[in-house]
Amino acid sequence: MRVRVLDLDGSVMAQPELLRRCVTSVHDLRRWGPRIRLSCRFRCFFRFQAALEKTLICEPAIAPYVTFYGSGDFHHVTLALLRRIRTPFNLLVVDNHPDWMRGVPVLHCGTWLHHAAQLPQVRRVFHVGGDVDFDNAYRWLAPWAQLANEKIKVMPAIRRYTKGKWTGIRHEPLRPDRQTSAVSHRVLKLLRNDLDNLARWPLYVSLDKDVLTAADAVVNWDSGHLRTQEVEAVLQGFFTASHGNLIGMDVTGDWSPVNVRGLYRRYLDRVEHPVMKVDSRAAARRNEDLNLRLLSFVLDRTSSARRFGAERTTVA
Repeated sequence: MRVRVLDLDGSVMAQPELLRRCVTSVHDLRRWGPRIRLSCRFRCFFRFQAALEKTLICEPAIAPYVTFYGSGDFHHVTLALLRRIRTPFNLLVVDNHPDWMRGVPVLHCGTWLHHAAQLPQVRRVFHVGGDVDFDNAYRWLAPWAQLANEKIKVMPAIRRYTKGKWTGIRHEPLRPDRQTSAVSHRVLKLLRNDLDNLARWPLYVSLDKDVLTAADAVVNWDSGHLRTQEVEAVLQGFFTASHGNLIGMDVTGDWSPVNVRGLYRRYLDRVEHPVMKVDSRAAARRNEDLNLRLLSFVLDRTSSARRFGAERTTVA
């Protein structure tokens, strides 16, 4: 498995140990950062997608990639990465926010999943670990048809959602109660009706570190409730269910100073980002430690799960 950086905001480039020990390629896309951060017109996004395609054309397609690309303000970049995949796959999104708003006339880091779920190669979407903006006023923009037919399945972090149509949607929380940490056995129990599907298709993972507590990761958005070991339990459960057949992964949620172009994006920065005082060096160190830990976990567990799957196939 290869590791690459799409440098949109400099946040991952401020993590020298990650770059030295793990990264196989770095692509400078800083000129695009201010133009697509938080939101952009679809026409602009398509131009970015074309530029990304030219940038990545030299990379071999024989091995899956783990891609780091900076702040969660760029989570819609995942949509461009998913569109490059030609074979069917399941999508796991680990995120504090739903990112599935529909009916929005621009592409936004909070709308990309709505478009991703409609890609013909996406078989099922699993949204895990969320808490913010699911059952407040933003619930009116949720993809209720896909939630009802279980094209999108939801596992909240710590609680059931109570308002609107959520009363008719199955969504068991990761934690059995607020004080009990989630473990991989719990994740597999929640996946009991999806094991055949997960075993059949490869898995793509999109991980936003804002799903973690502020003690575990420094992000530009509201921090979530999960600890690092719980995110690892989620990954372990899905890797086990999919026999380590990982087709790709991206990791976002590194903190960076907000640099945007245009009045609309400046407005979004003011109204959507929480006010925080951040030591940029300390943020880079904490996020680098986390990125190294997550990457080590992913590389080890996917190879182990593949070996386990091969042994099961041989025995069968």
